[in-house]
Amino acid sequence: MNILVAEDNKFTAMQYRTLLEKMGHRVVTAEDGDECVKKFKQALKKTEFDSLGDPLFEPKFDLVLLDHHMPKKTGAQAAKEILQKNPEQKIIFVTSYQKWAVEDETDDLFDKIVLLEKPFTLGQLHRKIKALA
Repeated sequence: MNILVAEDNKFTAMQYRTLLEKMGHRVVTAEDGDECVKKFKQALKKTEFDSLGDPLFEPKFDLVLLDHHMPKKTGAQAAKEILQKNPEQKIIFVTSYQKWAVEDETDDLFDKIVLLEKPFTLGQLHRKIKALA
């Protein structure tokens, strides 16, 4: 899978990249919600306009892994923008808060995203990704 990871903590982003690449996924990272949305939109445009023979072609993301609390745009704000562009986009929303604590910000998203509460195990992350594949 092609996975876009939005995480403002550089160490955590590196951990995601290492784990996901070991699982066989291609990973692109973004440091905040704004950069995530920009990279997502760029990938959509490339998918729409690039030819199949282009060696630089990067297909759209199969999955977006969003941290909840990020600068510039929160994970919920980024998720809303991403879903406006692609209502079928698969999103895992990662938060250190319990579901009820983020409901006000994400209530309209809960039927479109998968919530993963920190801390989580590699097995939990793998199962969430596999369920969305």
